[in-house]
Amino acid sequence: MEKTINKKITYLILSFILYAFIGWIYEVILEFYYGNGFVNRGFLFGPYLPVYGFGALLILMLLYKFSKKKICLGKLNITPVLVFILIFLITTVVEYITGTILDVFLQKRLWDYSHYAFNINGLVCLSASTRFAIGGTLFIYVLQPLFDRLINIMNVKLKNILAYGILSVIVIDFILKIF
Repeated sequence: MEKTINKKITYLILSFILYAFIGWIYEVILEFYYGNGFVNRGFLFGPYLPVYGFGALLILMLLYKFSKKKICLGKLNITPVLVFILIFLITTVVEYITGTILDVFLQKRLWDYSHYAFNINGLVCLSASTRFAIGGTLFIYVLQPLFDRLINIMNVKLKNILAYGILSVIVIDFILKIF
């Protein structure tokens, strides 16, 4: 029982790290696209954005099993459409709550969508939420199955070293940034 729980925790930590890193890459690419060159979009020093990691974990826990079901409208499987809509809602809520917490408690405004159409308090907007839903749907149906295959072939010791080693770096980074 304890080994199973430890295995699940390690799996969740590795998933968090992977998607926090992918989120950072996504944000850096966006800055290049907008002509700003290299910009470390992270709140922390390292190449990771925890909001993406937490968002991915939330999506995994809420939707991964659901995404495997086949819900049909007539003969058409609409599960991917439902997953897209749910990811849109989840990521919008996560981004809004994260933005509010950073704004209120840390007096940090790391993004501002106020110049985008259909924004709410500059913290979320339709175009960003749509991009997150597209990315989240790809993550559920493409990236996570590949990640699962990779995790299944890694030995337990390596998984634990990676998970707890990198997580320790992120925690230290967070502590240094806050204090």
